[in-house]
Amino acid sequence: MKKNCLAILMAFVGICTINAQDVSGKEVICVQSFSHSDNIGTNYVEMLRNKVIEGLTNTNRFRLIDAESDPVLKAESQRRTQESALNDDNAMLESIKTLGANYVLSGHIASITSTRSVDSKGNVSYDSKVAFQLKVYELSTGTVISNKSFEVSSSSLFTSHKTQGDAVVAAIDSAEYPMKDFVDEVFKIQGSIVEISESKKDEAKKVYISIGSDKGILKGQKLDVYMEREVAGRKASKMIGELKVEAVEAGDLSFCKVTKGGKEIFKAVNEGNKVTVITKVNTNIFGL
Repeated sequence: MKKNCLAILMAFVGICTINAQDVSGKEVICVQSFSHSDNIGTNYVEMLRNKVIEGLTNTNRFRLIDAESDPVLKAESQRRTQESALNDDNAMLESIKTLGANYVLSGHIASITSTRSVDSKGNVSYDSKVAFQLKVYELSTGTVISNKSFEVSSSSLFTSHKTQGDAVVAAIDSAEYPMKDFVDEVFKIQGSIVEISESKKDEAKKVYISIGSDKGILKGQKLDVYMEREVAGRKASKMIGELKVEAVEAGDLSFCKVTKGGKEIFKAVNEGNKVTVITKVNTNIFGL
């Protein structure tokens, strides 16, 4: 009887979660427990995992499932601790699928290193570095779409750390910041230019695009602009410009400033060509 009740509860939770995915339109990512080298304390592992989750959440691009707190996945994890189910990875993936997930993210902390320094006045300070990897598995294709290494540091022009522990914590705290670029690199979103709202002579200045809050687009997001064309009977895309989101106005609408390629964009749209936009990594440290 108890097993039947648990099965019904799991199914109900899965249905509710899938429905939530359909409404939001955002991708769903399940964050698994992180592995680590033997000499790294579990408290540091949990701290770094929480910072990665915080960074992913701040991008506003996902609905996130925490494998360590979700009741369905916790039940499956407990089942897998039994000797007969230790290698039953497929069962875990199937459980994740029932929750409507598109991707699974796992992490591994490879090393934590610290350097001790003494200045001319005898003051001792520490700098720490944390090296870790994030792997993303796409459930629909059954493939790994990203396996990226990161190194974060406590080093700062304005702050020194008097203990090794403080330096390690500071390095871990900074792990949330690379997540924005990581998401823009791995989880690209595509839309189209739906209207040129402002132009000067033959140059587009402001445009509306077909993606907005439903996909988690935020103000400041940069996008590359492509024109689709046919070359020798084959379809090809040519990058013709760049946009920056100035306002998210609806679930499927954002207002953008044209930062590059205004003339090319104006010409392509007015000639009736298909013009697409794709999110890009912001390589400017000032966000300009």
